[in-house]
Amino acid sequence: MKKHILLIEDDELLRENIAFILESEGYRTSKAINGTDAVREIKKEKFDMILCDIMIPGLDGYGVLKAIKELDRKYPPPFIFLTAKTERTDMRKGMELGADDYLTKPFTRDEILNSINAQFSKRETLLNEREDGKELLKEIESRLLTKALSDKDNTRSLKYEENIFLTDRGKSEFIKISSILYLSAAKDYTIVFTSDSRSFAIRKPLKAWESRLPGEYFLRIHRSTIINTEYIEKVEKWFNYSHKLFLKNVKDPFIISQRYSRKLRKKITKL
Repeated sequence: MKKHILLIEDDELLRENIAFILESEGYRTSKAINGTDAVREIKKEKFDMILCDIMIPGLDGYGVLKAIKELDRKYPPPFIFLTAKTERTDMRKGMELGADDYLTKPFTRDEILNSINAQFSKRETLLNEREDGKELLKEIESRLLTKALSDKDNTRSLKYEENIFLTDRGKSEFIKISSILYLSAAKDYTIVFTSDSRSFAIRKPLKAWESRLPGEYFLRIHRSTIINTEYIEKVEKWFNYSHKLFLKNVKDPFIISQRYSRKLRKKITKL
């Protein structure tokens, strides 16, 4: 199914030119010339993305974005501002309201298509992460969930070469902290993945692990993920100051936000 983009622009020539570019790339487009009509359309129709000029009649672009955020929708569409305003304060205002990108007029065909493709890619990654989280929770709930850590003191800091005793699906064994590749959370449970491709479902929140694992080796890179930095293969820059992080023996990269990228930079000194 074609992705449906709402274009909000009062300049007729620019509006038609952008619509032509989008449709030539296979996108379905709807158009609005003012913010009031745009919000009315957004309430009636589900759009995959919104491109919006700031200085439009009636309700301006900021007002449109605020109205979208107030709608009770689980996944609001990516929102890109199109504007001739180049002041830093204007850009900050748009981003603080939740805009995903900001294109300054005049822009090229490649610039607008690259921005659109980048935002669709980010949205797909986000939705995949959330689906993975749902599957992870199903996996956990279907297991005979374990005792957490079996040592008597569950607040003691763990050492990197220390063995811990884990029980999963009726089978118990010792594993080394150093063999933990990464940990992934879903609600009050954690899945521990090891370097030899095993996994253990532990009835313990990720926060509890973060406080016990040796901080010189383990780092939280996402609200639901802690990695062992000793297994990092490479880190690549990605969109909007985020990064892709590749771990040994893990097929797909982890996406790290700007906030967690800074923490990682401090940990390994250089990305």
